Formats: sequence, structure tokens, C-alpha cells
Amino acid sequence: MNTETAKKHPFFIKKSTLKRFLIFFFAAAYAAFIVYALQLQYSLGTGDVGSYLYFFDQFGGTAPELSLRQDGAFRLGIFLLRDVLNLEVLTILACLAFIMSLVIFFLFSVHIRSEKYLIYLFPIITMVFLTPSVQALFSSNIRSGIAFTILMVAFVHCKGLIKYGLLAVASVIHLSMLPLISLHYFYHILNSNFMKTPYLGFLFLLLIGSFVIAFAGSAVHVEAEVSSSFAFNLMIFYITFLTLFINKLAIKNIYAFMSIGLLFIYLSGVIIDVSYSRYIGNAILFYLFFLIKKGELGTIQIFTLGYAPFFILTLFYSVSNQL
Repeated sequence: MNTETAKKHPFFIKKSTLKRFLIFFFAAAYAAFIVYALQLQYSLGTGDVGSYLYFFDQFGGTAPELSLRQDGAFRLGIFLLRDVLNLEVLTILACLAFIMSLVIFFLFSVHIRSEKYLIYLFPIITMVFLTPSVQALFSSNIRSGIAFTILMVAFVHCKGLIKYGLLAVASVIHLSMLPLISLHYFYHILNSNFMKTPYLGFLFLLLIGSFVIAFAGSAVHVEAEVSSSFAFNLMIFYITFLTLFINKLAIKNIYAFMSIGLLFIYLSGVIIDVSYSRYIGNAILFYLFFLIKKGELGTIQIFTLGYAPFFILTLFYSVSNQL
């Protein structure tokens, strides 16, 4: 419709406005599902929600003295929200889960290039956001989920001091964001005018850099020993192989680069007996964002077909553990 037609129809809505409204609706629906998942995990006694509530229930009236190290900033923030808003801690955690899952789903969806790409992307978007490790990022690992949401907003929409400030905030909330930030700037170093790196060089340096990050992370911050099964590690190796070889040029994209780097960090952790399973959800989301922004139709189709077995197996394993 042109301007003259729009004037004749007082209830005319621009196509872009309608698109954003629909995206917001589906984002809100996904966020509501995440809140349901959080409530379910709480009732079943799984996930991190129970440990959060146990800690806050120990201090009913006043907040204890906490430093900004470890998860002190997050816990102080929850105490502040509880006192200011006069809400139960579980309600605050549910609201945070709703907000960050809505923001991430909306941020990803608004970058879909066209209706044509939406048709091809819809299956993989659905599978990724329902993948247990991605769900857990919002419904269980709330602190790292908040940090990741701030980090993604900084990467995608911010520049200069605002970007650096948000990255600092994300790191204070959860130190696990430091490897993601390291990979981000490592990509820019390899992709700079001073260092034109070919594909094999990119891959080799990313592998070495990821191992260094994994080893440094184990030295600076004590992580749990690897507890995942051989079958799960084999599935992660399969996903790593899939991201590497369905489109060799993908590694030249910053989000695919970070996704592959996080998968390398996980596999490096298996070698040195340190668990980096927290990064699986981040890695999958980064690769999805690459597909949304730059993925060719053939790449999207092949990755969707290759990802389906991983999604089905991990979902079946997660559901069977809840029963």
C-alpha cells in the first residue's frame, strides 16, 4: 500500500510493524514455555533453581556480605530486586528467565533475511530453541543465561564504550563469558589486515587457541571433572564435524568461528578432564545466528538434516531423565 491508500484505511499496519509484532508474540510464547520449564525443574528438584532458592531462603530478612567475585554480583542483584519489588525469589528468577529468553528469541528472529529464508530456517530454529542444553541456559543456568543475553546484545547492537561496558558487566555476572569474549577478539586478530589467514590456518589457530583457553580456564577457575558419557561426547564431536565441513567458509564468519571455538573448548576439556558442558548451548546458538544472518539455503538444509538426530537423541535423553 502507498501513503494515499494508508490514509483511506485508518487501521492500516505496516508490514514491518506486523512482522515485529508477530515475532514478539512468538518470542513471548517461547519465554512462557521457558518459565514453565523452570517451574517444572523446581517441582522435580532438578537444575540450579533449587540451589538458588536454598541459598536465598537461608537469609530471609537481610542480605549477607558478598563480594563481586564468583556469583556475588548476581546474588546481590537478586537480594536487591527482592527487597525493592517485594517479590518471592522464585518469581524474580521466573521473570528473569522470561525476559532473557524473550530477548534472545526476538534478537535472533528479527535478523531473518526474508520470508523465503524463514521457511527454510523454521525447522532448525524450532529444534535449536527446544534443545535441552539451550533450554537450560534460560531455565536453569539463569546467571550464565543473563550474562549471555547481555553479551549477545553487545556483540550484535553495540559499539565503542557501550559495547565494552556491557561485555564487562556480562563478565562480572558470570566469568564463563571471558572465553566467549576472547574468541570474539581472537577472530578479529586473525581476520585483520595485518594477518590474512587462509582456511587451514584459521582452523589450526582456532584449535590451538581453544585448547589454550580451555587449559587457562581450568587453571584460573576450578571446573568440575568430565561426567558426560562417551555417547554424549561422541554426539558433540559429530556436531563439531557438522559445523566444520558442511560449509568450510563458515569459519570465516565471526559467529560460526565462536561456535566452533566453543565446541573445541568442550572437546579440549574432555582431553584434560575438565567439564565445559556449559558452553554447548552457547555454541549451538552462535551457529544458528550465523545461519540466520549469512547461511546459504543449501547450508541451512544440510545442517537441519544433520542436526535432527542430535536434537532427537538429546531431547529423548533429557525427557527420560525427568521421568
